[in-house]
Amino acid sequence: MKANGSSAYPSAPAGPGLNAAVERYYDTTLDLYEDLWGEHVHHGFWDAGERPGSDAERHAATDRLVRELVAFAGVPHGAHVLDVGCGIGGPALYLAGALGCSVEGVTLSAAQAARANEKAAAAGLAGRAHFHQRDALDNGYPDASFDALWAVESLMHIADRVAFFAEAMRLLRPGGVLAIATWSVRDGELTADEHRVVDQILRHQVMPSFSSLEEHERLAAAAGFTEVASADWSANVANSWEPTFAQVRELDNGRSMMRDLARDRGVDVLGFFYAGPLMLKGFETGAMTYGAVRATKPALEAAGY
Repeated sequence: MKANGSSAYPSAPAGPGLNAAVERYYDTTLDLYEDLWGEHVHHGFWDAGERPGSDAERHAATDRLVRELVAFAGVPHGAHVLDVGCGIGGPALYLAGALGCSVEGVTLSAAQAARANEKAAAAGLAGRAHFHQRDALDNGYPDASFDALWAVESLMHIADRVAFFAEAMRLLRPGGVLAIATWSVRDGELTADEHRVVDQILRHQVMPSFSSLEEHERLAAAAGFTEVASADWSANVANSWEPTFAQVRELDNGRSMMRDLARDRGVDVLGFFYAGPLMLKGFETGAMTYGAVRATKPALEAAGY
């Protein structure tokens, strides 16, 4: 790995091929994630030493991660928010509901956008939460459109992270906040064994590379953000990949089921099943990390306007 924490070479196709691969992966796994993980397709958050328990506790942990990021980044009540990589809308519906925000969500997956809009309508939030199939870096929104830009476990799918931070700066209003929760890697060199685990995760999860939390901070600062900070949540989220949480069950006909899914949906769907053991190993070795990043677009007077 490079010293800055970014992958030395990509493990998923670059350019338009990457976007198509990400879209295909989430189109084909949408029902698997929703059936097993619920409406939040992301890690859960526990206090140090806590263990996953019942489904209710598992879902509470994913809800908590959203609240922790709101608090860490200081997302204000009633903000106009862009949710980059909105999935099926779980965090966005919390922002639109409990926090009174108006939310625009974008995802590469048409199936995810459609499901998120269905969920918004069912929750009575269709007036405050709208979801679209769009590229986050080619989104069509005007400059200074949003009070907050929210990205929960989506930045790993974007190869050009310099462009992401530049686009976030463009889209935010002066004083606007950037809130990121992301898979990441330890800053600095990884061993050969650690690199092999990380590379397998990248391949199976359709991600081009990982950056360290420190590299995210450096990129945000280079883009002009101020008040940049990160928090390492690795110890709080690692339980997400234990079988009692991920619930990728050992079924009687498990191998047969996986063959059928691969035949019907393509081999990319199998990445869903490989993720758990690989992520557990990554967290155990310390090669994989997870954290939050926050940053603020300078206010008008600070920016020299």
